[in-house]
Amino acid sequence: MTGKFAAPVLGAMIAGLVAVNVVLYDTPVDIAPIVSEKGRDGGLAPSSPGSLQIADLGDFTETFERPLFSPTRRKFVPEPVEPQPVAVASVVVVQPAAQNVTPAVAPSLLGISIHGGSAKALLRIAGADSAFWYGNGEIVDGWTISTIDKDQAVLERDGKVARISLYPSAQDGQPARNVGQ
Repeated sequence: MTGKFAAPVLGAMIAGLVAVNVVLYDTPVDIAPIVSEKGRDGGLAPSSPGSLQIADLGDFTETFERPLFSPTRRKFVPEPVEPQPVAVASVVVVQPAAQNVTPAVAPSLLGISIHGGSAKALLRIAGADSAFWYGNGEIVDGWTISTIDKDQAVLERDGKVARISLYPSAQDGQPARNVGQ
């Protein structure tokens, strides 16, 4: 029997809630601010029953003008900076060194990447802080990259050939150190 009465009771409850919503939808809502009137003694004057009574706390304009996250709560006023005279130094233009002077030191090999048949070598020029990737045939500090293998790169310059090993200790005949064991 409970099942027979559950559906009509649930339907009646939904219909009642719909009716309440329709009535509330048509009811106007007063959203005007509440204004309190002070009595002679500075207290609050009684207002109409049911209304909210708020004390008149004064003018907050100074409070709103102060920065909230400043430790001193004072406005930021930049200090005046007087312009300083700038000393003008003479500029010396240095001509680049002659192009035919070739450094004897080959770049150092930091890494090799072989992907899909193309190989690149990570080379750092002597005295430089950064390294860059170069491919076969590219020129690095006057050295032309002729071959890049899985563990070495071959560079040529003015008829000189430099084979740079990725693992220099293996080239010296010393056993290579196993990393991670």
